[in-house]
Amino acid sequence: MFRTILGAAVGAMALIGVSAAQAQPVNFSILSGGFTVGSGYGTGSGQLDVTFTDLVTPQSFSLNLGETESFLFGRVTFNETCINPALFCGGFPENLFTNETDNLDVVASFAFTSPLAETVQLVASTGAFSGPVDDLLENIPGVRITDFFIDFAPVTVNFGVGGTFLVDISDMYFAENGSISPGANVTLTAVPVPEPASLALFGAGLLGLGMVRRRAARRNGLA
Repeated sequence: MFRTILGAAVGAMALIGVSAAQAQPVNFSILSGGFTVGSGYGTGSGQLDVTFTDLVTPQSFSLNLGETESFLFGRVTFNETCINPALFCGGFPENLFTNETDNLDVVASFAFTSPLAETVQLVASTGAFSGPVDDLLENIPGVRITDFFIDFAPVTVNFGVGGTFLVDISDMYFAENGSISPGANVTLTAVPVPEPASLALFGAGLLGLGMVRRRAARRNGLA
């Protein structure tokens, strides 16, 4: 009889643990976020004229399994008129032989305080192509020639025991001057299991209840 109660308790602990983890939303808190960029950006000779603006505000939200929270991350403004070196960019001699396509690193960072205290970083693939930004071909309907791009790689973050969430930022492709405001997405992809201590307390309660019922059954049998 006791083994039956023990087996039922263990099974119930597992079921309750899974169902509780699935039912409980996970709380997220973001303290700050922003861009970190390489030395190749600016208005000087040999720099690509792009400006980065951080727009992340402190915020908190809760997610159930599979849910996504979206918010504005920042703004990127592409001001360059001609990416050197290229003979048709003009501005001889300083602009003729100046390379504006290197040191264009971009990293996006999030400072989480919940469900873990950690800074999450997303590294982007970037690229700029030599030549005038106004290619004239842009006037042809359906033609889009990318001059500069920022392509972020999503990052999976582990927390708790078995919990994971995905952080991603919208990619940006510039075929002309202007601004793009990328959005950030946080998706809960796996819920953590309850702490072992909580399961142990629950299991102890089940075992105690089972023993009380067993003793009561014995007394009723003797009466």
